[in-house]
Amino acid sequence: MRHHAVLLFSLLFLATGCITPRAINEADAHKKMGLAYIHDRNDPAAIGELRQSVKKNRWDEEAWQLLGLAYFSYERYDEAEAAFFRALKLKPDFAQVHVNLGSLYIQNGRFDDAVDVLQTAVDNAEYREPARARHNLAYALFSKGDLPEARKLYVSVLRSFPQFCPGLHGLGMVDEAEGLLTDALGRYRQALECDPRDLKVRLSLGTVEARLDLLANACENLAMVKEADPYGDLRSDAATLLERLDCEAVSRL
Repeated sequence: MRHHAVLLFSLLFLATGCITPRAINEADAHKKMGLAYIHDRNDPAAIGELRQSVKKNRWDEEAWQLLGLAYFSYERYDEAEAAFFRALKLKPDFAQVHVNLGSLYIQNGRFDDAVDVLQTAVDNAEYREPARARHNLAYALFSKGDLPEARKLYVSVLRSFPQFCPGLHGLGMVDEAEGLLTDALGRYRQALECDPRDLKVRLSLGTVEARLDLLANACENLAMVKEADPYGDLRSDAATLLERLDCEAVSRL
């Protein structure tokens, strides 16, 4: 009888998915190493550590979301989405995962899906970065071509967080898309003052300066982007505009 009781307990232990404290500690150690590798931008090492973490403790939603981030950064998008889904299965109201999943969908041009998951994050009153969620939702709406709704969201972000630099850039993009170039110029200048290191803002500023025939300023900003991003897409965009503007001729004037 005692043998049967022990066997029954063991079966129940396995069925309920319990794990030992030792396994939890080992999983946490792998998770901490994975997070450190994410910060170091060592995606393969992060993925290896975090896969070990979820292997030892598959009920840790934070480890799944970190694994999703590592896959996302490594451009393994299907695996990132699957990891994010596992995190949400464990914790359906995990707002940070909704935001990360929205970013993944934006990256892949799935703007309708991005709007859906980002709206969930925006509606979560406990999320600690509401400006980020609303900004990302505004960008998804902007990318869909819904400029009025994008503007409303960007304005709402800036009313609550006036120095949220990406919001200034986003509102400038809406202005530019609607043909309000002078307004866009002012927004981009504000955004660049807010974060002088943001090359995307500097590229936007140089582009709208070129459209407004502020050629010397445009050439200066575009040249800075080209120099600061020697191997990226921003460099290519800046170089194309610089060639079109014939900035060498402008510098001789």
